[in-house]
Amino acid sequence: MTASFFIEFRVRGFAKQYANWVNTRIHREARRLRIRRLRDRRFVSHIALFGPARTNNLRRVIAEVERTCRKHTLVPFKIGGFDGFQNADANWLYLDVEPSSNLEQLRYELAQNLLRSERIIHDTCQPFDHSSKCKFHSSIGKYDPRDKAKFEKLIDFAETKCSLEAFRQHKASIFHRLFNVIKRYIFRVEEDGNPDIRLCLLRVTVLGRGSRIQCEYDLVLKKLLYRREALSRYWYHRSIERLQELLNLPKEQKSPILNGSIYLIGDTHFDHKNIIKYTHRPFSSVTEMNNTIKNNWNATVGDNDTVYFLGDWTFGWGHKPAEYWERQLKGGIVSIRGSHDREARGIRFENTKVLHVNGYSFLLIHNPEDRNTEWHGWIIHGHVHNNKMDKYPFINGERKTINVSAELINYKPVSLHHLLSLNLDSIKRMRTIDSQPERW
Repeated sequence: MTASFFIEFRVRGFAKQYANWVNTRIHREARRLRIRRLRDRRFVSHIALFGPARTNNLRRVIAEVERTCRKHTLVPFKIGGFDGFQNADANWLYLDVEPSSNLEQLRYELAQNLLRSERIIHDTCQPFDHSSKCKFHSSIGKYDPRDKAKFEKLIDFAETKCSLEAFRQHKASIFHRLFNVIKRYIFRVEEDGNPDIRLCLLRVTVLGRGSRIQCEYDLVLKKLLYRREALSRYWYHRSIERLQELLNLPKEQKSPILNGSIYLIGDTHFDHKNIIKYTHRPFSSVTEMNNTIKNNWNATVGDNDTVYFLGDWTFGWGHKPAEYWERQLKGGIVSIRGSHDREARGIRFENTKVLHVNGYSFLLIHNPEDRNTEWHGWIIHGHVHNNKMDKYPFINGERKTINVSAELINYKPVSLHHLLSLNLDSIKRMRTIDSQPERW
């Protein structure tokens, strides 16, 4: 039985934000110009490497991807500028990609290996897959081919209104914009006018039927990641850290770590009425719950302490944003992204964090199921509340997990010092923070 496949690499980080911003603006302008957008899959900023094509053996395709990519590590390229091409069936608008010789070599080697591996791949792939040269690009969208004049206007709009400089201005705060004006026109200091984004290819993605990720080969970790690992925040965080090491970049300090004690808590769910019933919280109203958690926090944590927040600040209809609640609370707060957390104006979310204290290694993560199977230290997490107490009580010594969802720690942050004082390695199970530990 044959299967279709497609090989690409996905644009990430700042470049992904830029591509998504461009996508939104371009389609809004297309509607204004009354250019019909043709149906395509949900927009994911990506750059094609091979296919689509068909195969009788998808495992062999994955093996060829791994074998080819294993020889490559740092593969740079640049994104900048717009262009389009017009086919009989569609007009395509795309971000231009300038490949390095490394990227060109990787694509050509991969294509040649796949073409030789199976006759059906050779016969069903695309014309550019046979060529030593390829026009690298990241598609923004495809449109009705019948009105070429309007499509040219759309390209002009992209070039004038969707430039990288326009996006940087869009991202900048009002204060930052004012500061740039002062630099440029008063002190005559020019900003970096680089018209493109410089990147390194991080992962090569193999898609199967329905554009579903089958696996990704991580070039910097030298590891094949099947679907669950490919979508894992933990492994993405590991990839970025390794890339920084290879590029000799300093690790970004994303949150101030102060000199006091360290505390942990997760799943406050401020403003979430249904969480009271769902987790049997002892509150008669949302207001009582909000005030209790806030007062408990501020009575426990000092201004010079650090709080690691393990995700899910708030939820529910009409809730206040996460940054509102963060401003009400003491301490330097480091936020791990939860399943209900969205980008917030004043909060920089991290996916995971690792702490090394007194001979212990702690992985801080929202959902314990997202951890890497190779991690052998303790895990501090939230997400499951008090609804999986058999598997995730306050402390599970067999799994080496510590559940700091608010319900299990009396709705106030627990100190790392307290956790260490419990002699963790001697605990088999501890239901809540008030329970007597069952020891080995």
